[in-house]
Amino acid sequence: MEEKSTMTCLRVYKYCYHLLVLLFIATPTYCLERGQELTLVTEHRPPYQFMKDGKITGFSTQLVNAMFKRTSYKTNMLIYPWSRAYNIALKKDNTCIYAIGRTPEREKSFKWTQAFITTNFAFIGLKSSTDIKLNTIEDAKGYRVAVLRDDVTHQLLVKRGFIENKNMFVVNNPSSMLKLLQSRNLIDLILTDKISLKYRAEFHNINPHLFIEFLKLDENPLDFYLACSLSTDQAIVDDIINAFEQIKKMGEYDKIMKLWFDPDAFKATLAQP
Repeated sequence: MEEKSTMTCLRVYKYCYHLLVLLFIATPTYCLERGQELTLVTEHRPPYQFMKDGKITGFSTQLVNAMFKRTSYKTNMLIYPWSRAYNIALKKDNTCIYAIGRTPEREKSFKWTQAFITTNFAFIGLKSSTDIKLNTIEDAKGYRVAVLRDDVTHQLLVKRGFIENKNMFVVNNPSSMLKLLQSRNLIDLILTDKISLKYRAEFHNINPHLFIEFLKLDENPLDFYLACSLSTDQAIVDDIINAFEQIKKMGEYDKIMKLWFDPDAFKATLAQP
């Protein structure tokens, strides 16, 4: 009887020991997943995202920060030229990019969350360029159009048959486009959205009234998102989506939208580089 009792105790001890080992292994793994650091990359594109006083701010940045406050994830936010940010987000684990246009060409390259905002692109030129006549996107092929490398506008023109260094000129810096357009020595037009144009010009101390919209592309309004690399765990993406739904439900999204797209309020917060 005593031997049987001893054997029973040993079995219970082994069971408890293995259970504790399993709990010890599982608990840190869960905490690591839920509390891990995610890399967030973006570009300089006021008023959506830009650097001010050593910190990244802007409409999209405030939305992203509000979303991640409602999750357990830590974030490391970095700002790069668009092409570099885009390629980092394509290849690096646990990395997300914002604000990125969702297009058929990009659909299978990322895991998508929720749309922040919708906009249209337009061919923009100098008001003084009275010789430019545009009725269709095909007409634009007769001029020199600048776009940002790896931007959705770049991909759009390539898809439409524009040829680099012939009627399409690709630049790495958005401020370079405006400076080139001012002189009109190398380019005639840029393809961008009017909100970005206005605030990029003001950010770089360029008079936005120098420019005019020659042709708006109404056919494909574009939604901008936060998107994550394909290697990012789907549970993380789902948490981000849920957080975005929460800030919309609680009215925080509307407050941020009103702040950044009120011109007077934006001018008060804008800092020159």
